Amino acid sequence: MESIDTTWAKADAARERELYRYFDPSELEAKAPSLATRHSLSIEPHDPLTTNPPSSPEATLTALAQLCALRLKAARAMVSVLGKDTQYFIAEATKTLDLVDNQISEDDNDALWVGCGSVDKAGRLCEKTIELPTSPGTYPCFTVTDLSKDERFNQLPFVTEDPHFRFYAGTPLTTKNGVNIGSLFILDNKVRSPLSPMQERFLGSIAATIMGHMEVQREAEERSKVLLMAKGLNAFVEGKDSFESSDRADLTMSTTDGAIDEVESTHKSIESAHKSTFSRAANLLSDSLSLRGDGGVCFLDTTTGPRTMTIRGTGSKVPETESESDAKDSPRKGGKTKKKNKSGLSQGQSSDEPNESKRAEVIGMSVSKSKRMKQSESPNAAAFSPLEERFLQSLLKHYPRGKVWIFDGIETSASEGEELFPLGSVTSTEQRQKRISRKLLEKETLRRCFPGG
Repeated sequence: MESIDTTWAKADAARERELYRYFDPSELEAKAPSLATRHSLSIEPHDPLTTNPPSSPEATLTALAQLCALRLKAARAMVSVLGKDTQYFIAEATKTLDLVDNQISEDDNDALWVGCGSVDKAGRLCEKTIELPTSPGTYPCFTVTDLSKDERFNQLPFVTEDPHFRFYAGTPLTTKNGVNIGSLFILDNKVRSPLSPMQERFLGSIAATIMGHMEVQREAEERSKVLLMAKGLNAFVEGKDSFESSDRADLTMSTTDGAIDEVESTHKSIESAHKSTFSRAANLLSDSLSLRGDGGVCFLDTTTGPRTMTIRGTGSKVPETESESDAKDSPRKGGKTKKKNKSGLSQGQSSDEPNESKRAEVIGMSVSKSKRMKQSESPNAAAFSPLEERFLQSLLKHYPRGKVWIFDGIETSASEGEELFPLGSVTSTEQRQKRISRKLLEKETLRRCFPGG
């Protein structure tokens, strides 16, 4: 039976994955310095880090937060989202804050407090807010009327020190999948009575509006991805190897019909053309997916060895057809055992069992532009280590329809349809434990092969 800590950790990991559908922390980190280095929101009026707090790039969210501050007569309203370990502030507003220039306000007390940034999630008020159960038509609200009297929060720096907040009321931001990924909340410097049912309804309605806005943004981004993928497919058909490329790749091959002595060179030309095709596909996929950081695309050869046939009288070898290979591999009654070559395989055929230590051949690869720049500075920096043939064949066997691995430190079971035999269909305790151990090993192996993934 799982411990409570493990259950919460899995819930946090699931919420973080849902959050990434709507919010990219790297975009915020690029625009706003992290507040996590201060370990707490103990913000002094003349703190050089907060003299000009970074404003929200989202004017819509700032306007909705300001509407909450005005309607609910609060000192300020904020919008935050929560990952597994981090809370991100994505909008803040006061009653007189300018929506165009967030550094301007009619009252000095209405200046930005945090703006945009991030802090550790543990022990925060919003952590309690996202734990509220939600259902359609309801407006859950977590309220603390006097923070200085609540033992859970009375030692928080923004309660004991400036700005001495006393009142908090927040409601979850809930996605269409029913996952709470953040909160909309108001703060005040004085003790207040709980919000009325109508005020809670208003706060919940604005939270739903914010979530709707984020949903529209996500759908627009998805449409953009579809257009990029269509652009990539079109470029691939035209023979290009990247979006920027104006020249078409030379995919033509010259052969002489009936020239047996040129069969081998033709085979090499075909193999070269295949690799060129996969390399173009990798480049265009990398561009189409807008991969950043250490992202990349790689095609691996899933065959376990070349199947060849010899042309009589020439000694040249070309790939066998499937029927020819099957006929040659079929045992004949009274026949002799075929001679093994140095690799332990029969001549003219490849084993169905992949080599345990041999790495799968990379037939096409592309990394993000930022990764290419890093590699140009440090040529010895490897993007990844190719998978071993046996391990790759195991993945293809267990996940014939593909699978997405997420390296979040929490092991989660495969969803229905990802695996040929889902974990829930395994009844034996021993089989179940074996399956879990295999999945953990898969993650560890993939993490080693794809560092930074």
